[in-house]
Amino acid sequence: MGECGPAIVGVVTDRRTVEGVDYETVRVRYLEALRFTAGVLPIVIPGGLTDQDLRTCLSALNGVLLTGAESNVSPSLYGGPEACLKTLDLDRDRTSFAAIKIALSSGIPLFGICRGLQELNVALGGTLSSNISEGERRISHSEDLSLPRDLQYAPSHAILAEGHGHIAQCIRRSHKDPVLVNTLHRQGIARLADGLAVDARCVDGVIEAVSVKDAPTFAAAVQWHPEWFHAEDPLSVEIFRAFGEACCSHMIATKLQP
Repeated sequence: MGECGPAIVGVVTDRRTVEGVDYETVRVRYLEALRFTAGVLPIVIPGGLTDQDLRTCLSALNGVLLTGAESNVSPSLYGGPEACLKTLDLDRDRTSFAAIKIALSSGIPLFGICRGLQELNVALGGTLSSNISEGERRISHSEDLSLPRDLQYAPSHAILAEGHGHIAQCIRRSHKDPVLVNTLHRQGIARLADGLAVDARCVDGVIEAVSVKDAPTFAAAVQWHPEWFHAEDPLSVEIFRAFGEACCSHMIATKLQP
């Protein structure tokens, strides 16, 4: 737990319907990574909030986490091909895009994972590829669903740090460059948003990490899943600690304001 006290981080949820009942869900592993490695206190940001209610919610927070999810960002938001409604979560899209806008305009630390990276890119004007593994020299970026869960999340390909953003710095501090990460995604960045800088690429050229240009605090995202081995993987530890420290700094700065 961080020494600065309980900085509070909001976690965007997924909307799921089970047997006709709607649920707001988030995987426990994300909450554990925030509590035990980032050293912050996670709370859930429910979907369906108005922009004003969401702004009120974020005004009480010191950070925002955009998690991975089984759903995809709606292609209608970036001019992509029509998609099956079952693969989408429009309520999550609305909540995440509004949270990104508010966090960046308010200087609240922001961290995106997998779908979270794709949300950040689209929210800032970028586009996505529906199958990032297609094309010559591309490796497979999807997990093998026949394997046990821990093996699905095992490191599977190398990435190289690029630039000087938050994630690039974490990679270099982990003392491994290139470093191996897991990969569980079909979609990925096609056109990078103008407001983002590349922090890391896969060895096949796919963008794996980004930072928001000129952000006053931690505002970054990764395509892989550092939450899965957050306590033992050196790079995952670096990333969550860096995010946690930024959230603590935000909390302290907020308390010092008159």
